Amino acid sequence: MRGFFFVILSLNLAFGADFITPKEYAKMLYENPRGISCKKCHGAEGKGQILGYYTHKDKKKAYEIPNIQNLSFERFKEALTKEQDVKSIMPTYSLTNDEINALYNYIKQVSKEK
Repeated sequence: MRGFFFVILSLNLAFGADFITPKEYAKMLYENPRGISCKKCHGAEGKGQILGYYTHKDKKKAYEIPNIQNLSFERFKEALTKEQDVKSIMPTYSLTNDEINALYNYIKQVSKEK
């Protein structure tokens, strides 16, 4: 009987090492969901940042990317699924509902850790 449990434990260790945790999966999605990183624009923790500067009517203005940590789930999902305005630089990712949920939970978790 002891040998049986050893075999099961060995199989779990051998095959279980290939899987990633839900947090690792969500982090992977955040850093590269479909070849375009959320992290590059919204920052490592989703706090937003200044992406660059532009000139409008001879005045230098910052192109600010919004903080996504405090969005409701509905607003978060809408931003990822709604066809974006022509002026927006937010890409359409074609994410599944499970991927959107994982990303949202990851942002909430990261914001609580800091």
